[in-house]
Amino acid sequence: MKLRTTLLTAAATLAIAPAAHAYEGLYGAIGAGLSYFGYENDVSNNDVGAPGPDIFDTTSDYDNGIGIYAAIGKAHGNGIRTELEYSYRSADIDQIDPVAGFSGIPAGSITGDSNIHALMVNALYDFGSGGFTPYIGGGVGIGRVNHEIAGVNGVSGLAIAYGDTEYNLAFQGIAGVAIGLSEGLALDLSYRYFNMLGNEYSGGAVNGFTSEIEADASSHNFFAGLRWNFGASAPLPVQYKDCWDGSSVPITAECPPQIIEEPAASLDPIQFTVYFDYDKSNLTPQASTLIQEASSRALQNDIDMVVVSGNTDTSGSSAYNQALSERRARVVREALIANGVSADGVRTEAYGESNLAKATPDGVREPLNRRSEVVISFE
Repeated sequence: MKLRTTLLTAAATLAIAPAAHAYEGLYGAIGAGLSYFGYENDVSNNDVGAPGPDIFDTTSDYDNGIGIYAAIGKAHGNGIRTELEYSYRSADIDQIDPVAGFSGIPAGSITGDSNIHALMVNALYDFGSGGFTPYIGGGVGIGRVNHEIAGVNGVSGLAIAYGDTEYNLAFQGIAGVAIGLSEGLALDLSYRYFNMLGNEYSGGAVNGFTSEIEADASSHNFFAGLRWNFGASAPLPVQYKDCWDGSSVPITAECPPQIIEEPAASLDPIQFTVYFDYDKSNLTPQASTLIQEASSRALQNDIDMVVVSGNTDTSGSSAYNQALSERRARVVREALIANGVSADGVRTEAYGESNLAKATPDGVREPLNRRSEVVISFE
């Protein structure tokens, strides 16, 4: 039996790097494609009890066949995946090749097929994560091969038939790439070399003599399929930093700009933002100081209108966030009034989670969105 190294050498040149934001959890996969038994499967009769001309050691050729697989696995969040896979492969025989002293059976004179069921345990490694993720791996398991072959050489009169089912250990090498289609769903393209350890022995007959035929079971497989996650990818924890106004923002984000002192006579609107803690509508000491300073500056001129706009992040329900934004607008309004601003000139607006300062998916706690924006305009 010929044993061939089949993992793609190109995959070996990829730099191994940990997967960022890699999915961790269960997933499922299905696929189908070409199963190529090819020109490499040995077939032989070494039965010393058979007549001399019937002893042979040659190869069998197959037409292109089909293969399918289904798997359920677990991604461990560090690039490593383990899975349990069922697969099926089948191909029709084309001929048994002639060799010196053996006529073989040509195409058109032989019929039948070989099919393989296998249950494999695979281990795979993803190189990174995202929209284009190469991977390599391998698997071991149990294979069930069934040959149903019969043919007669019309010239030499050689007749061969074998058909039996055998179970044996199997292995496979895998290389592929996952291409993201949507959140949690990917197109999976893979190459798999499959083989069963040891020759597979099937009872058969040569020229009417009962004989044991050794027939290999290996194949090259090119599959296309789908892989989907049963859960959502968990983002890495976000690190925050404290800003001058008491708010906290991700370390990669900029802090809100500080209020720039303007001459008292300036009639340009005063604009500033009051930030709140998560799920809170009470003012922080820094926020109270900010409102007091802005009110003092504003009262040096004739105030025309004050607009306070309450906002929230996307964590929580829309109805809850609407009410929370109303409370945040109201508490800033009350603080302005307490610092001398006329109540008649202060108008509040509440936008809930519909007016984000920083766009985020639903359910994200974003400090920059937990705010009330204040605009003070003058006559």
